[in-house]
Amino acid sequence: MPPSQSVRVPWRALLVLILASRLALEVVGVLAVALLPGPSSLPMRNLAYHAPVAPPLDIWARWDSEWYLLIADHGYDVRSYMAERGSPYDAMGTAGFLPLYPVLIGGLQPALGGVAAGVLISLLALVAAVILLFRWVADEAGGGELGQTAGLVAVAALLLHPMSLFLTAVYPESLFLALSLAAFVAARRGRFGLAAAAAAGAALTRPFGVMLAAPLAVEWWQTRRGAPHSATARWGWTASAAPVAVLAAFFAFLGGTLGDPFAFFERQSRWRGAMGGPWRAFVRWWQSGPHAHGAHDSTLELTIAVICLALLPVALRRLRASSTVYAALAVLVPLCSTVWSFGRLSLTVFPLFAVVGIAWARGARTLPVVAAFVGGGVGAFLMTLFALGWWAG
Repeated sequence: MPPSQSVRVPWRALLVLILASRLALEVVGVLAVALLPGPSSLPMRNLAYHAPVAPPLDIWARWDSEWYLLIADHGYDVRSYMAERGSPYDAMGTAGFLPLYPVLIGGLQPALGGVAAGVLISLLALVAAVILLFRWVADEAGGGELGQTAGLVAVAALLLHPMSLFLTAVYPESLFLALSLAAFVAARRGRFGLAAAAAAGAALTRPFGVMLAAPLAVEWWQTRRGAPHSATARWGWTASAAPVAVLAAFFAFLGGTLGDPFAFFERQSRWRGAMGGPWRAFVRWWQSGPHAHGAHDSTLELTIAVICLALLPVALRRLRASSTVYAALAVLVPLCSTVWSFGRLSLTVFPLFAVVGIAWARGARTLPVVAAFVGGGVGAFLMTLFALGWWAG
């Protein structure tokens, strides 16, 4: 690939894309709450913690949001809190959620309230993620006019993803995406100290952040081959070690706080099931009795998984080795258990959005247009479900 040409960031276009997509979801959610009935009762396994706020904010706090808000208020050991209120929920469930996002909520909620703090963090992280995604894709595409087009289309593909509501909700997807992209951008420029900090933050945000260790190791090795005696080459391995180290520290914290350093794995196993090969999710989907959308039997989630798998060979041909390694891990590892929530997890597989953007810039436009149309419609439907308290992803 030829050296990248500098690309001007189209701030106005990026801002319009963010505002238009978020406003559309906001309108859909508010109208859904105003006009449609919600479920008469939520499943007992679903925690209901936060006090209701104004509908424009409240529609963004559902399902896992409740756990993040609970941790922000009370930390990880909520056994006494649950017992005092006679709560039927498993107090050890906090072990399944990583700490960076609720810590940030806790820092802002005295001034804003928990839900508003969570939405603000998600929105700010989304802005950062969009800018980083544009820059990274433009660089991958070689810069120039082609790079700018590819970057814009990649951003549009992200914001039109059927599950993009989770980039605004009180969920850590936006934060994880921004930190992961920051780690890649920093490593690509040889700034491995910054890459280590970003990767550590990502590993404390979403469980799959630890997978950043592999692509960052690839970037370090390539840098070392080019300049073996530089300080960057000598210490670049720290970027790969950082996510593993901080996750190990979190497990030690759970051991001291909850008495079980492996409580995180137990919770993940209970929710997602045992691990197998990457075909396990498809077998489980079939054995569960396929439905349009749900948990382990979601045909929607399975369709997104198939699309991601189809894009992996294209990524192998068009992207750097580190990008392909990350995309492969981020797609295949979740499929070793279930398709449950795969669509939401795929939001952060940013190399695949790069593939879409580069394909568009090089003339392949029919499929992305169809995908955008379908994705926007399905996204509106999922926003309706989420706002009403039904399962969305």
